[in-house]
Amino acid sequence: MISVIISGHGDFPIALKESSGMIFGEENNLIAVPFFKGEGIQTLQEKYHQALKDIPEEHEVLFLVDIFGGTPYNAAASFIAEDQRMDMAAGVNLPILLEVLSLREHLALKDLLNNLKAMSQQSFQVCSEHLEKVKTANQDTREDEL
Repeated sequence: MISVIISGHGDFPIALKESSGMIFGEENNLIAVPFFKGEGIQTLQEKYHQALKDIPEEHEVLFLVDIFGGTPYNAAASFIAEDQRMDMAAGVNLPILLEVLSLREHLALKDLLNNLKAMSQQSFQVCSEHLEKVKTANQDTREDEL
């Protein structure tokens, strides 16, 4: 099982957890750790330390943070450097969190991260590109009917 700590600037991790709850319901071992203006990296590391106390020892731990190289990322990196059962992905959004929640009981952490890399490219979509594909497909269908 993989426990998840979502972290980021402001209320973002709290809102992300609440949004996932609207879709999947209440999840165990999903912890939101916000980083607020005026807090330093040491405060955030203390918050992570407290969150980790609530996670069973046998669980792997995935930190999902908002920005690569930001304070939430850097604070988590210090824990990951010392514990091989932990890792992190930056650039979290709701589709990525939902993917994690749906697979975390079935995959090991490294396998889950590999899935996320592939999935993250698919979760970012441009509407006009899809509309063009639909338009082209509809035109092809009409031409085939003639």
